[in-house]
Amino acid sequence: MEKSGVSLPDIELPDLFNAVQTGLLLCGQDCRFVFANDVARDFFSRAGLGMNGQPCHKALFAGDGPCEGCPTGSGEDQAGKRQALTIKGQGGDIFLKVFCQRWQGQYLLTIHEVTQEITLLRRSDLDRKELLAKNILLERRRRQNQEEHEFLAQLMDNLPDALLAVDENFQVQRQNKAVLDMFPGHDGLHCYSVFGKSAPCTDCPAKRGFNEANGQKKSHETGDRSYTEIFSVTPNGKGGLILFRDITRQIDLIGQIRLRREEIANKNKVLSLLVDFGIYLQKGTGISEVAGYFLDAILPDLHAGAAGLIINDIRAGNIWVSHQSGMTEAEWKTVTKACMSRDMQRFKADGLLADRVLPWPKSSQIPLVGAQGQRVGLVLLEGSLGPEDMGILRLVTEPLGAYFQNQLLMRQLEEKANKDALTGLYNRGYLAQAVEEEQGKFHGYGINYALVLGDVNQLKKINDQYGHENGDRLIVTVAEALRSTLRGSDIAARTGGDEFIVLLTNSTDEDAGLFIERLQERVFSGLSITLPDGIEFPVTVSLGKAGTDKYPPDSLTKEADRQMYAAKDRFYATVQRYR
Repeated sequence: MEKSGVSLPDIELPDLFNAVQTGLLLCGQDCRFVFANDVARDFFSRAGLGMNGQPCHKALFAGDGPCEGCPTGSGEDQAGKRQALTIKGQGGDIFLKVFCQRWQGQYLLTIHEVTQEITLLRRSDLDRKELLAKNILLERRRRQNQEEHEFLAQLMDNLPDALLAVDENFQVQRQNKAVLDMFPGHDGLHCYSVFGKSAPCTDCPAKRGFNEANGQKKSHETGDRSYTEIFSVTPNGKGGLILFRDITRQIDLIGQIRLRREEIANKNKVLSLLVDFGIYLQKGTGISEVAGYFLDAILPDLHAGAAGLIINDIRAGNIWVSHQSGMTEAEWKTVTKACMSRDMQRFKADGLLADRVLPWPKSSQIPLVGAQGQRVGLVLLEGSLGPEDMGILRLVTEPLGAYFQNQLLMRQLEEKANKDALTGLYNRGYLAQAVEEEQGKFHGYGINYALVLGDVNQLKKINDQYGHENGDRLIVTVAEALRSTLRGSDIAARTGGDEFIVLLTNSTDEDAGLFIERLQERVFSGLSITLPDGIEFPVTVSLGKAGTDKYPPDSLTKEADRQMYAAKDRFYATVQRYR
């Protein structure tokens, strides 16, 4: 660019302008360009704008006259206003901040490119039009014939970023005001002391000279702040300029964007899992396969650590389905045994296992609840989970609880086929299945059980003298009396015309004896049925018992039967036998 008609100091001002990493333009009284540093030329080149022979308002703002607030429009020595500018460059939009002021009878335009900041703000969708867009301000010179160091000091002090001029040994020759604002603990001796170091950074690009480091950047993190260090060589090649830019907000913004993307990805993954799991549940796969699929295929994507799944049976005291991963056999045995306790078999929605039962220092439990609010099972997880993780997991466990409740309802419908039509008690087939389950608990967990056998006294007499209808009334009365004394986990079955068997879970031989005493003293004592002739016929039952703590499981029926016939002999010792 031609420099005719421009009065410049004797110093090499063009070299000085080119050393500043900011676009600088000089205009004459007619607003036409007379000088531009390298950074400004680069802007014009990328923007595809012409410079020679054009006034600044025409080249930059496509205006026919000076901009509003331009110093040329006033006779007073006043600064112009800062303006924003968007240029359609070859590689896309270029965003600039332009500031104009009088200087030595000329007009100095400072151009600062904020393309990167504007682009970042647009991408972050945070409605901020400016991020790290800072103006390079120049105070108007109070004396037109200032020396070079005064002009450079004024220029440096108006930079929003910290700027240091250092020699080949990294000693500070000059620094602007922003250095003390950004690094209040800086001693002003060496550039590396801004970060509290006593020697140059090990990976400093300027260790082999600022000529090699020219234009390079380096990142720093100290405390909760992040900085970018930009290296430039001085015009005389001795030492360099180091600019520090605080990019903490930019880093935070990028971090927030990354977190939001991760949150969206996690939510999409959970949604996909829910869809896949819902489809799987509709396939009608067996309950064991569903439990395994949940624990082995779905849960690992939502939880890291050991886990277990326990589904209650329709009969209290039993477990229908159990599946675990990451636990030893002994640990799982302890957990499943605890789930058979009486407290856990109440099926309350908030019922949980005691922490001491679980094999982990910290654990979480999610009840599986059906549509009626009844707990049908438990999901056990290693580690303590926060409310958000719990909420995500419940999105999966809710349909799982509904699925297992539906399966339990189907089992309850099937169970009705195993009941005696007259009394509503279970039949011999269902009792055999229940006894087999209790034998498994006895051999696997050492949980005792007992059998109580009962035979109704004088049933034949009622049938012969008053008819089978009244005999049935006697049998039904005995059945209702037995049912009224049972716990939720116990089973009463009618195994013959006048024979009954009661299965007492989690009970010893002594417990069975106390059960018989309670029946005879509180239930059957004074119990009778009214016959057609007005006679009150006493309801009596001969009972025998046996528990696994005293007898082998295979001998329980035989022993209880023996005791029952002994009781019947004692009864007929006081009452005349019929035929």
